[in-house]
Amino acid sequence: MTGESKRSRSITILSAVVAVAFFGVGAAKLIGAEPMVESFERFGFTMAFMRFIGAAEVAGAVGLFLPRLAPLAAVGLVLVTGGAVVQHATYDPLVQALPAACLLVLSAFLAWARRGELGVGRP
Repeated sequence: MTGESKRSRSITILSAVVAVAFFGVGAAKLIGAEPMVESFERFGFTMAFMRFIGAAEVAGAVGLFLPRLAPLAAVGLVLVTGGAVVQHATYDPLVQALPAACLLVLSAFLAWARRGELGVGRP
């Protein structure tokens, strides 16, 4: 296996792991899981906003599997997760911001690593 092939495989595996995580938390928001409802109420957000964020996370998770959309999906997930980090750091003990911060870093890495898949400037 070549170095480029190993890199590509690693990025694909990381994309799948990140997608599963976002699909799970997004689905929990869409179905109105109690911990999610409690957090959004504590943050002062509506349930409609919670479901919008859940839909964005699920869409981002799916987008990570579509090569031309994967970089844009990762950027969208960075934006959503950045907001989550700020909210958790503001309203919760700082340690509760760590899962979102980890997903933020991984999503940012995927956006950078998959930037060449946009197809911009290609025939």
